[in-house]
Amino acid sequence: MSVSISESPAALYSLTFLVGACVGSFLNVLAIRSLAEKNLLMPPSSCPECDTRLGPFELIPIASYFLLGGKCKHCKKKISWQYPAVELFTALWFMIVVWRFGLTPEGFGMLYFSSVLIAVTVTDFREKLIPHEITYPSILLGIMFSGLVRNDLVGTMAGIGGSYILFDFIAFYGLKLYPVLHPEVKEMEAAELEEEEDTEIDNAFGVGPEREDEEFEVMGGGDAVLAALVSAWLGWERLVITIMLGFIFGALLGGFYLAGEMKKAGILNHCIRRGLICFGIFGVIGAAVFYSLAKISSQSIWEVQWAVAIAIFALAGGFVGFIWAGKRVSQPFPFGPALALAAGVSMFIMPNSVFPAERM
Repeated sequence: MSVSISESPAALYSLTFLVGACVGSFLNVLAIRSLAEKNLLMPPSSCPECDTRLGPFELIPIASYFLLGGKCKHCKKKISWQYPAVELFTALWFMIVVWRFGLTPEGFGMLYFSSVLIAVTVTDFREKLIPHEITYPSILLGIMFSGLVRNDLVGTMAGIGGSYILFDFIAFYGLKLYPVLHPEVKEMEAAELEEEEDTEIDNAFGVGPEREDEEFEVMGGGDAVLAALVSAWLGWERLVITIMLGFIFGALLGGFYLAGEMKKAGILNHCIRRGLICFGIFGVIGAAVFYSLAKISSQSIWEVQWAVAIAIFALAGGFVGFIWAGKRVSQPFPFGPALALAAGVSMFIMPNSVFPAERM
């Protein structure tokens, strides 16, 4: 008697892992070629350093990287760790999605949606760009998915419109607030304005090189499109959760990124001390405030919820102090990966109303 793959968990997850690894390999190609605005299929894959066409042995997902010792077989240049990392992560993520949703229309939809999130995470980390060639077609497919599978076309469209309004609001007022938090930006803008005037004079007389200015953005347009993509596939309820989690993940990822910049500038220890001082100050203030609230509400300050609230308040204060102490080395950090990670988490905490059909 034959046993189908769906009845054999080991076979199902093994096949899912292999398919996920192959998809991860394609996502690497999709991300890199989308940034370079190249054809996805032609020419065949080649070494980015020596441009030698890769053979079948060099294209095995995950395994080829280790079999080749992390170096190109031809020019011996190092192969980026991005390739096996994306392949392995995609393979493991596919297994989790299949475990959660099974081989159902929802499951296949979430596999596709996950693939898009992984691809735009790679592009945003590499070039701080989210290609519309990836997101726009995926939004259309997501709208179809929500209409046919999730039965929530109206809510989905409302979430897409709301996401553009929200992120445009953040981008506009973020540009107003950023110079207040970073006074040095005004000095840089004044210097750039003076340099721009000199450049215009040089160009008028035909001397000096042409200069392309990169516009500063607090929140890129690609982030708004990514939020619309989330709504298209998950609906406006999960979009709200995704945005909330996205800002939390963004703060954490940005903190680690900023710590690296602080270390390069030699001020990491100073910033850590400032953060610990603020942690202590906010902890004392928090304890005093929450103790007063506990007295008013006739509850013990040592109950778990009060302790957690004080800890969160103190950690927030310490984090703010840490960030403020290192503001002079602050660098733009892409929000797309944090939003994509939050969308991945939101995918698994959906209420039954989001996917009304029962899992078979």
